[in-house]
Amino acid sequence: MITEGALNHQEALEAISTGHAIWSVEYAERVCKHFGVSFLKSLVKVYESDRLPLGVTMYYGPDDGVWSLDLAWHVAMCLGVANKARRFFGRGTQARELARVIEEKEA
Repeated sequence: MITEGALNHQEALEAISTGHAIWSVEYAERVCKHFGVSFLKSLVKVYESDRLPLGVTMYYGPDDGVWSLDLAWHVAMCLGVANKARRFFGRGTQARELARVIEEKEA
């Protein structure tokens, strides 16, 4: 669920724990702010609807956005925990693992 204003910890973790989402630039900035890391403009890409079964469907694309997996890697690197994540191939498993090591650091 996307909320207005500051994110709570659970919302921020959910935002980075999926490798299948494209977040708005504003929402990605809020996630970075929650974790106390800088937001890089290089995270922003233009996405179009690809209509592929495992792809992302954007009904109003093309539009700027931030891929949740890129955001998770960015947060983990900024917090110095990316090297603690086990390497997985799948987008979802990578994202969940990054969220796990970030959560461990935050605890």
